[in-house]
Amino acid sequence: MGGFLAMLAGLFRPKRTLAQPSSAASLIDLDDPRYEQFAAARRQVWSPVGTVDDDVIAYIISPELQGLPAWPTTRQSYLTIRAPGSLIIASDGLSDLFVDTDSQQAGFGCEVYLESPDLADADFAAIRSSWQFSLIENFAQNVADFGGITGPLEKYGVISMELPAPANMPARWVTDRQSVGALIDIQVPGRPAQARLGEGADIRLIALTLLLPDEVNHAVDAGDAGRTELAQRLIASGTGLTSPANRRSVLA
Repeated sequence: MGGFLAMLAGLFRPKRTLAQPSSAASLIDLDDPRYEQFAAARRQVWSPVGTVDDDVIAYIISPELQGLPAWPTTRQSYLTIRAPGSLIIASDGLSDLFVDTDSQQAGFGCEVYLESPDLADADFAAIRSSWQFSLIENFAQNVADFGGITGPLEKYGVISMELPAPANMPARWVTDRQSVGALIDIQVPGRPAQARLGEGADIRLIALTLLLPDEVNHAVDAGDAGRTELAQRLIASGTGLTSPANRRSVLA
């Protein structure tokens, strides 16, 4: 997985804390009807944005069983949502109940997504092999490894991040550290920022928005003010939270 969060207020590594089960009978198992309820609610929240594909991106063997960060269950998957002229890849399972516990929290309290107009007409195979998917997959694994990310967002607002550059990443996006920078949690009209999966199960929907190398350097040099400025410029430019491969730097 290998990614890292670069929050300019300092590294923040929250730990997942779960209530200790009072008895084996109280443990949540995969037959709990809330799993199906939560999955349906996640699809429903995206349906006003675009058509949610029936097929999900999933794994024959769960990444958790291969040594990668654990999600609330061994099921790790991603939805694809076809908005007009664009495509969203969204995690689907970070907000599930923690299986084999008696915790009532909705997993890590969030799902994450990346939106790209370049994938608007892509088929399943092209999406699965895209660098856009590689980045949102890596981000989701980081969120799971850190035990969630909603705390830092509530404290700092938009934060910055760098992830290892996928091998097929266009060179213009890659920093001299062989990373790709991003802002986390830009919010715009027309894209949901929250969802209610059930009673007491409110989650955040968190966008990953890519930055060009000069923008990454600006975020590092200018700190919180720089991140805020970049988010505002991206929104003003019409790009918003999307990540089009050919966009120009907002600092140019």
